[in-house]
Amino acid sequence: MTENFETERLWVRLPRSDDALRVAELMSEKQLPWNLARAPWPYTVDDAENWIVRARTSFDEKTDFPFVVGTQEDGLIGACGVVPIKDDIFELGYWIGKPYWGRGYVTEAARGVLDWAGRTLEIHKFISGHIKENAASGRVLIKLGFEPVGDTMHYVVSRDCEVCATRYVLGAPADLALESAALYKRPNT
Repeated sequence: MTENFETERLWVRLPRSDDALRVAELMSEKQLPWNLARAPWPYTVDDAENWIVRARTSFDEKTDFPFVVGTQEDGLIGACGVVPIKDDIFELGYWIGKPYWGRGYVTEAARGVLDWAGRTLEIHKFISGHIKENAASGRVLIKLGFEPVGDTMHYVVSRDCEVCATRYVLGAPADLALESAALYKRPNT
């Protein structure tokens, strides 16, 4: 299974242990983990190292397909991946470091990962979503061909609370996109 590929401006590959410092540096901007469901805040090098170990293991086990993305000039600038939700339907997730916002990188990376999933995994149905206040992420999903299907609540680790999220589909059933937000729950305390 292909672990790396390129798009027009980006390289895309499986994360490596030496990426931890850079991931932690980019995720130190509070707005990033604040808008992601599973990322803690503050985000530490240990968090990055743990994510990389889980990413590599889940890729090998074919339970999750996370990639880091970067440019030749800047190195690693973010991450993008897909995770199986049900049968032949996957969820798309992504983030790009704040210095690289507004350049179309996240759209290009996500399109590359969707294309990779189609070629490599033969998956063509996806769901995704964004925290309602993060409208830029919604614009990315629309550019990728996703359609909004409604709002629902889900838990965000960094905020330690539930927030309103807008859910989207690309060839997948709307009810699954809305129901899958329930996967993001407060950990048992």
